Amino acid sequence: MNSDYAHQSYVPLRQFFMLASIIISVAVSGDIKEATEQQRPEDFVRLERFIPGIEMDLKYTSRSNFTGTVVRGYDKGQCWITRDAAEALRKVQSDLVEMGLSLLVFDAYRPQHAVNYFVEWAKDGDPSASTQSIFFPELDKSELFPKGFIAAKSGHTRGSTVDLSICAQNADGQRKELDMGTIFDFFGEEASTTFPRLNAQQKANRLLLKTLMEKHGFKHYPVEWWHFTLKNEPYPSTYFDFVISKGHD
Repeated sequence: MNSDYAHQSYVPLRQFFMLASIIISVAVSGDIKEATEQQRPEDFVRLERFIPGIEMDLKYTSRSNFTGTVVRGYDKGQCWITRDAAEALRKVQSDLVEMGLSLLVFDAYRPQHAVNYFVEWAKDGDPSASTQSIFFPELDKSELFPKGFIAAKSGHTRGSTVDLSICAQNADGQRKELDMGTIFDFFGEEASTTFPRLNAQQKANRLLLKTLMEKHGFKHYPVEWWHFTLKNEPYPSTYFDFVISKGHD
């Protein structure tokens, strides 16, 4: 999301991106390949091994996410991404290390059946969620899918999209995430990158992340400050479903 937009322009902005997504989906629907339960392609790499020292906080491998559960497909606790995207992230990380900072990765490749799990969770008929007060305090659970916060297709499944932030280390060596104004996966207008009612430091932190990611070949999703996709992604129309679990070490 972009910081100069007025608060009242947020809804049209989200509607624009939802409409654009629908148009693109229809336009390329004939080329989309469902890669169900297939073997991992050779050009996917373990991000934590590819970039030693990068910080990881894989939200869907624990209960610390909007579903309140370990998400189906994330049982191994690993982070996979295409080599092309990993190479670009390594350049971002190098820039940050010079500042005494690091990338903090929340999610990268996401199996299609994990996406299906999100949809099922959103539509399960249970109007309540223990995580509502944290992740979507202004919305009902039933609104998340129709309003586009959860979708049946995700760029993450193509393998070159990543959710991340920036962190530093305190004097005692503890990791400290920079203040971005909201938590990861916050469902609301406050998560838009240029949400106007941020303090100066929060705006600067979001701008730093956006600037470095774009510098090294990523495009930004404006309604989620943490969400970036490699511009020249190697699998622009393939939605993978290999499981992040045993057999994919």
